[in-house]
Amino acid sequence: MNFHLVSEWHLAAPPEAVWNVLDQPEAWPQWWPEIRRVKLIATGGADDEGAVRRTWWTSRLPYGFVIDFTTRAAEKPHLLVVEASGDLAGMGRWEIMAIPVGARVRYVWQVFPHKAWMRWLSPILSPLFAWNHHAVMRDGAIGMARRLGVELIDFRSFKGAGT
Repeated sequence: MNFHLVSEWHLAAPPEAVWNVLDQPEAWPQWWPEIRRVKLIATGGADDEGAVRRTWWTSRLPYGFVIDFTTRAAEKPHLLVVEASGDLAGMGRWEIMAIPVGARVRYVWQVFPHKAWMRWLSPILSPLFAWNHHAVMRDGAIGMARRLGVELIDFRSFKGAGT
């Protein structure tokens, strides 16, 4: 089963400030509670493309997972696209856009589980997996707002098409 999940964070910060936080993945565990560790596995070229980072995650549910993110595209300060492999596989896309009150951060996560137990149970537990993802993303939005010292104006999370 594939998951297509979308989150939007509205932060009272300019896109460049949001980008500066996203552009330092090794520091993510300092502000995103579910990220335990980020390790650079391979350096990238221009705009960090091709860089590979291993991330260790916890969740609201009683399991953790490891995901390697390979940077596929980066257009400062508006777009970051990563390919995920490991316990989950697929693509993640960060889109940052100026809005009158600051920045809209939209994250599109299109993945499928690689762990056997997740694949087997996803037809039954997909609503719980989606809830968990949304909770983790909300924690990330709150953490980024704190990191930036700004207000989290709005948070939205929903299933995308094809989930």
